Amino acid sequence: MVVLFLLGGVIAIAAGAFDVERVDFSGLHRVSYDEAYRAAGIRPGDFMGTLDAEGARDALAELPWVRSAEIRRHWPGTVEIDIVERVPAALALTAPDSWVLVDSEGRVLTTALASPSSLPRLSGVSAAPAPGRYLAPDADALLDVLDTAHGQPGFAVTAVWRDGRGDVRARIRRQADGAVFETALGDDSAIGAKTAAIAAVVGDLEHSGAVLDVSVPHLPVVRTEDR
Repeated sequence: MVVLFLLGGVIAIAAGAFDVERVDFSGLHRVSYDEAYRAAGIRPGDFMGTLDAEGARDALAELPWVRSAEIRRHWPGTVEIDIVERVPAALALTAPDSWVLVDSEGRVLTTALASPSSLPRLSGVSAAPAPGRYLAPDADALLDVLDTAHGQPGFAVTAVWRDGRGDVRARIRRQADGAVFETALGDDSAIGAKTAAIAAVVGDLEHSGAVLDVSVPHLPVVRTEDR
């Protein structure tokens, strides 16, 4: 009986009973099916039992927009691949007047855009590299500003940059009336406390165009001009 079972399994394999028949993708929005299919490298006719799922995941993760990929076998012949794509968080300069999309981790998602979106803009740091790579470490604090400000009430960040001294600056828009203010955050430390300080006082700012200095977050200072 065992011999017959094993013989049946060999015959089934030889007959292609456990070969891949179809490869299905879900979660594709920015990534095309053809891009994902080429990257995964799984083809009809491949043997289901020896698929290199880890290699396929790694290859898919090399695509700029892919955050993660989960690969599942559905016997006898279907492979299902679930893609989680990255979400654009900001625009970064790749050359003068050339903007690319980046996500919250600084992963570059696109080449230069013909019509940049209204996302916050990052500048004053190293130029953005090719899609699929990450912004240089000098952009980390700028991304931290966006990340920590996201959960704060009362304002939205429209731009973040490093000034001539290398300190962090941001332009914010008050949600209540659309008034725009510049903020000085100083060095890269305590970014979360500094964005919390902005939220605490932004409702009381009177002069659109004033500079709010939160470089010492527990002692915010408002200046009508930046000196």
